[in-house]
Amino acid sequence: MTSTTTSPPTLTGLLDELFLGRVRWDLLRPFPEQDAADRALGDAAVARMRELLRTRVNPAALDLDGELPADLLGLLREEGFLTMLIAPELGGLGLSPMNTLRVVQVTASWSPAISWMLSITNGLGSGNYLPLLAEGPLRELVLEKVRGRAVSGSADTETGGAANRSRETRAVLVEDGAAYLLTGEKIYIGNGALAEIVDVTAAVEHEGVDQTRVFFVSTDTPGVESVGRHEFIGLHGSPIGVLRFNGVRVPAEQLLPASADEWRDEPELVRLAVLGRMLIIASPSLAIAKLCLTWSREFVNRRTMDGRPLGDYEEIQRLVAQTAADVFAIESVVQWGMLSGDLAELTPELTAAKNLTSMTCWQVIDRTISLMGGEGIETARSKALRGSTPLPVERFARDARGLRVAGGVDFLLDYWTALAALDGLAGLDGPAGLDGGESGQGREQPELRQPPTDRFLSPRCQKHLARVQSEATALAAHCRGLLDQHGLEELTEREHQVMLVGQVASTLLGMALTLARAAHLAEQGNSAALELADISCTEAGHQLSGLWARLAEEPAADYPAISERVLHTDQLDFLLDGVITDLPPYAADGKEGRDAD
Repeated sequence: MTSTTTSPPTLTGLLDELFLGRVRWDLLRPFPEQDAADRALGDAAVARMRELLRTRVNPAALDLDGELPADLLGLLREEGFLTMLIAPELGGLGLSPMNTLRVVQVTASWSPAISWMLSITNGLGSGNYLPLLAEGPLRELVLEKVRGRAVSGSADTETGGAANRSRETRAVLVEDGAAYLLTGEKIYIGNGALAEIVDVTAAVEHEGVDQTRVFFVSTDTPGVESVGRHEFIGLHGSPIGVLRFNGVRVPAEQLLPASADEWRDEPELVRLAVLGRMLIIASPSLAIAKLCLTWSREFVNRRTMDGRPLGDYEEIQRLVAQTAADVFAIESVVQWGMLSGDLAELTPELTAAKNLTSMTCWQVIDRTISLMGGEGIETARSKALRGSTPLPVERFARDARGLRVAGGVDFLLDYWTALAALDGLAGLDGPAGLDGGESGQGREQPELRQPPTDRFLSPRCQKHLARVQSEATALAAHCRGLLDQHGLEELTEREHQVMLVGQVASTLLGMALTLARAAHLAEQGNSAALELADISCTEAGHQLSGLWARLAEEPAADYPAISERVLHTDQLDFLLDGVITDLPPYAADGKEGRDAD
């Protein structure tokens, strides 16, 4: 694993304050709402996308054959959906980030594969780099692609894995500094099979040290080879592909400027990364959760058991109510994140939002599969053939599982979230921080603060808010103890503990956001929001109890010893008795095993 974090170690925002033991209710209330005029613009774009999808895309056929409709890309380009965030004078729609997310959400409810294509070219597209680019050849190249509404892709991940900090793809300076020769292979490239321009990360040697730099490359440049598409367990039809760069000559001016050399921490690039992740992950997570709520209502209302309506059973009621509460929680995270201010300033929160949205989405669809029993795992085609309502639960379950991996696998995001905060805590001075002597002597314990109050919260929700405060105090004390006992460097190797800390913090963040939105809606007369928040926070409280129990586990079971035996000895091979472990013959056409005896 890597110790790379996705945000600079600053302690200024809502999540960082939780690590310091403080619930900043003033950062949550008033809860942000979308401006009415801006929402109206989004309504029109969402309506147009809904019409286009219904008339041009058969999502079931797309899932089966993995091929986008032949005219779809042209229509999306013509309608401006490839450049939603770009100003109208440059050929874009000029939509706000929130409206762009709404368009991606409605697309994901029809086809997550298409939503991925849109979210990548809009959220991570080359046009978003324009604020970093001064007048010159690179800016002109990007402007040319933007005006042509080109499909963009981001070529970062390599065969060695996305979590590696170094890059095997190399760029070598040639022609007395006039150009670079780019050589390497990139995988899991969003829009890699369609992209007309990609930003490519590569190692560049500078004074004997490799630096990771970003190049912009047109895919029609000689030496750029499209190897093909990836096929995943879900997202069938998404143009995620492999590109090889075979000594590609890239003019030196197509290198992102040196001011952006620390590319992971450059504010505009940080903003780009968190926006892309929200579009790619949060939008379909919210869409799929909403679909599950719709399917649950449809299924329960048409079913009986022993002559009794299914919805009359207590456990069914709990399952349906929990799904409704989870949709509310996901939407609360999304709404606050997209409407609260500068995205670059919300990087810690929006990094945590990836797991808050995708993991909750997974819990929702897993619950829906259980609720629907056999109809949950049965394909829509099979249901249609026997005359049942063809709800595509199985298809969206495959799509939802991918959301836990994309944008950073779930456990790594928890690790990065906590490590970034611990890094910031270790650098703070004085009694409010975690500095002040090797042994920690003289440091004050985190102050047991009075929880914030809100007159629009119900008694149960106010109790949940009080728990968020007490848990934040415990979190700060625990982090202080970890740093005192181990120090930051050692903690980077204690990955499981750090990951659990990240999960505690993210859970508290989700509770705070959900309660704040509920208070906001209750203030407007919607008391049902308080009931949804109560259910959401009750479940989150159970999760917190489990997390703290795991953090308190001492001594831990000997996981390293068992791992060593599995990986490097045959001592546990008895666990593999009775199964065939060698791979069957496999052909690229998918006809594996047909020639076997």
